[in-house]
Amino acid sequence: MSFNSTNYPLRVAVIGSGPAGFYTVGQLFKEYNNIVEVDMFDKLPTPFGLVRYGVAPDHQKIKSVTKLYERIADNPKFRFWGNVEIGK
Repeated sequence: MSFNSTNYPLRVAVIGSGPAGFYTVGQLFKEYNNIVEVDMFDKLPTPFGLVRYGVAPDHQKIKSVTKLYERIADNPKFRFWGNVEIGK
C-alpha cells in the first residue's frame, strides 16, 4: 500500500493497548513514520493490557516486552487515551 501525503497525514485509531495494538502501531511507524499519526484507545487507564495485569510477577522475561511498547509510545506522533470505552 502506498500513501503520498504532504498536506494530510495518515491518521489511525487503534482500539486496545495490548500486544496486538502496540505491534500494529510499531509496524505503522516502521512503514509510514513520516506521514502517520496514531491515537490508541483503551478501556483501562494504563496501556499494555494483559502484559501488565495478567502476567505473574515471577515471569519478568515475558513482561520485559513492555520496554518495546514504551519505545513505540515515545514517538511524538503517538497519543494514548485511557479510560475510554468504545462501542457500548
